[in-house]
Amino acid sequence: MNRAASVFAPLERITEPKVYGVERIPERGALFVGNHTLFGLVDVPFMTTELWRRRGIRLRGLGDHGHYKIPVWRNLLERSGMVRGTRENTRALMRDGQHILVFPGGTREVFHGRGQQYRLLWKERVGFARLAIEFGYPIVPFAAVGVEEMFDIVADQRTPGLAQVYPLISRLVGLPLPPIAHGIGPTLIPRPRRLYFWFGDPIDTVRFDGRAGDDRAARQLRDEVREAVRSGIQFLLAEREADPGRGVIRRTLNLPAQPVEDPEAHFVARAFDAMNQAGAETAAAWMSRSVQLEDPPGWPDRRVWRGRPAVIARLDGVIAALGASHVDVEDARSVGEGVLTRLAVITRDPRPQEFYTAIEIDGGEITRIRVFRDEQAARVALSEPDA
Repeated sequence: MNRAASVFAPLERITEPKVYGVERIPERGALFVGNHTLFGLVDVPFMTTELWRRRGIRLRGLGDHGHYKIPVWRNLLERSGMVRGTRENTRALMRDGQHILVFPGGTREVFHGRGQQYRLLWKERVGFARLAIEFGYPIVPFAAVGVEEMFDIVADQRTPGLAQVYPLISRLVGLPLPPIAHGIGPTLIPRPRRLYFWFGDPIDTVRFDGRAGDDRAARQLRDEVREAVRSGIQFLLAEREADPGRGVIRRTLNLPAQPVEDPEAHFVARAFDAMNQAGAETAAAWMSRSVQLEDPPGWPDRRVWRGRPAVIARLDGVIAALGASHVDVEDARSVGEGVLTRLAVITRDPRPQEFYTAIEIDGGEITRIRVFRDEQAARVALSEPDA
């Protein structure tokens, strides 16, 4: 997941995902059920990496059997955590308490035609509902918006002249065929659009205990989940409509002025971004060889760590000990003799841990990092430097 997050980090500068409701996701394993957007190759990687960064959640996707007919591709998906979407595999994941991702619409939804954007094409599938009832697994409904605007569908299986060809070729290759579409110009390169993700309140399945074989219970649960996903899609479409930064050009033109007005604060923020993308060692490029790190007052085994290798090892160790998946720079500004930052360390706990750092920079390198749990103490440290 760390590797995937680092790969998609540059693209996130363009998509800048907005995520709603991530705090609602339960700690224990849950079944994530939502809409599949066109081609299914854009939203899923960004959504899974966002969940990993924000909550440390690893999603195990249930893959359509068609994926396993394509060499190399199936291996790539399996390395990303996907398993073949069978009842046996799903039961094994549920017994293990893992977070599971399923798209009831499958390839029918991911290869939808013109005029079917954001429509749920689930037919009468209830398998996911039966298994959730069998294990009392909570269902987290989710929605994704943004991908459909990255492509234009020019032809599908209903297009005159292709209506007979599509089913024939599909039978020959043994796989459903995607619609003919384009993104930027005539290519399949997606247009730069912002992505939006919504996670709803977990839907309880324990109330159906003992009714996994009951068709009425399974259909009732499926319909409840489907309605929640539809509501999530409508919520995101409204949010996107009201979002002044939905266009990449507008987002670019409205970049905050901080990099110009406060270059040292911007420098520090970039260092933490690098650490989030590829680990503490990546932040070494921003550090002096003789950098030193001071633990917060009262921290267990508090000490001063000197030299780049020691500082990097300490940062890695603390992040691992806290179970952190991401460190958000909530604020960074020059104060006194350095940069004051407010950090939110994102862990499995719904409430992030807050730290304040007093960071000193010399010659374009970070030379000293002092960590505090109290903002005023960090301000004093920067305003009253050591003699």
